[in-house]
Amino acid sequence: MKFCVIIVNYNGVSKTLDAMSSCLAEGVLAQHCIVIDNGSDDGSVEVISQRFPDAKILANSCNAGFARAVNQGLAVADRDFVMVLNNDAQLLSGTLEAVTCCFLAWPRAALVGARLIDPVGRTQNVVAALPRFWHEILPRALLKRMAPKYFGGRLSGERQSVNVPSLIGAAMTVRRSFLPQLGMLDEDFFFYLEETEWCARAHRLGFDVVFCPDARVEHALGGTARKFQVGSRIEFQRSRLLYARKVEGRIPWVVLSFWMPVKAAINFLANGIAMVLTLGLLPRQRKRCLTYGGILMWHLLFRPTHWGLPGKCSK
Repeated sequence: MKFCVIIVNYNGVSKTLDAMSSCLAEGVLAQHCIVIDNGSDDGSVEVISQRFPDAKILANSCNAGFARAVNQGLAVADRDFVMVLNNDAQLLSGTLEAVTCCFLAWPRAALVGARLIDPVGRTQNVVAALPRFWHEILPRALLKRMAPKYFGGRLSGERQSVNVPSLIGAAMTVRRSFLPQLGMLDEDFFFYLEETEWCARAHRLGFDVVFCPDARVEHALGGTARKFQVGSRIEFQRSRLLYARKVEGRIPWVVLSFWMPVKAAINFLANGIAMVLTLGLLPRQRKRCLTYGGILMWHLLFRPTHWGLPGKCSK
């Protein structure tokens, strides 16, 4: 088997065990399963070590973020292809064989993404346009009409492998021989958009980024975002501004630096009015108001670095 699999774990031991079991069922040897634990306090390291004693487990003392954790795994990976698999995802039958076929069919493919399917069998969106600052300004419904392939999820229903702008990174495989040219994930991204920047970099260097629909992965979707709703949204805002500065340029970064707090204020005000009109009786409305209020406060306080997801390592 030509694959290593990297799984990042943060207080999600049961999901990680399921993800690892699916990898072994697909023929990945336990010693080629690399788990990076980001400072879990639920006994993850001990449980995983007992269940899979031959697996490689790298334990961080704090939450190092997704990109840094994956890079730790890439540094010790020794197979031709390295899959980065979310711990809430599971390989389905034939996944790795399909990924191998896509790499063979696309000799310039640096990154290959699998089709993502939710637990009830519905296809999730895995293909995305590379972010542009005006995507944050125009209504989502208009973007879907302008580019339904990338904003409406239509490419995720493709039956043939295709070169795409960007992939959702829940089950993304990198060709290890291209890593010296491509480079590892940018560790300035703590959570969100690190794989998007990787895809943008791959295209800039002349590589292909391929969606492989025959490779199927079951993905639960959004566990961290649901558990830490305000913190995860703040991390997205931070990563979006970072992406604008690093990839899009100074002017898009300046535009978004002013627009994003305005957008947060509009959303907070609209949801606050809706909450008053419904007498605060709708839990979902209260949660939305709290989320946008937290985002707005983060912007107004000059975007403090310690806000966001918990347990982060100090720089």
